[in-house]
Amino acid sequence: MGNSIFLIIIAILIVLSIWYLTVKYFLNPLFFKPKIKTSEIIDFLNKKECLFIEYKALNKEEKQRNIFNQEKGLTFDNIFSTKSEYKIIGFSQNKNKHKIYWAELKSWYRPFGKRILNLIEEKDVELLDELQKEYNQEIIKVTDKCPACNSGILTNETECKNCGLNLVA
Repeated sequence: MGNSIFLIIIAILIVLSIWYLTVKYFLNPLFFKPKIKTSEIIDFLNKKECLFIEYKALNKEEKQRNIFNQEKGLTFDNIFSTKSEYKIIGFSQNKNKHKIYWAELKSWYRPFGKRILNLIEEKDVELLDELQKEYNQEIIKVTDKCPACNSGILTNETECKNCGLNLVA
């Protein structure tokens, strides 16, 4: 009798562990991974006096740099939260240079429910020079008309509704 209760408890723990791992490493990244809002990026870049160029998720090499000094292994944060990391490209008109900002968005599971956005400016000169070469292009200041098709645009639009041209907000 005592042996069967012990086996039932072990079976329940195994099922719960499989369920937790499936949700944490399969379902959560597919459906519930926190996503950064474009408005958050634009607000941040406006404070830094930069124009928004683009943002993208970190690639494998960028993740390996461990920009946010994440601890390896199993921690309390890893168990009860999920995170997304992004690379944000901005253009400083004052300095006439492109800048990189690294963004980490951490979201805690219920009942904790916190959402934390951490942003770091890249200081590595070699990486910034490489970025400058990659994004070396003419910047056209758009105020009320699309430079491609001359249709009217609003100041908060990031894409022309007529021709689809990407605009810097």
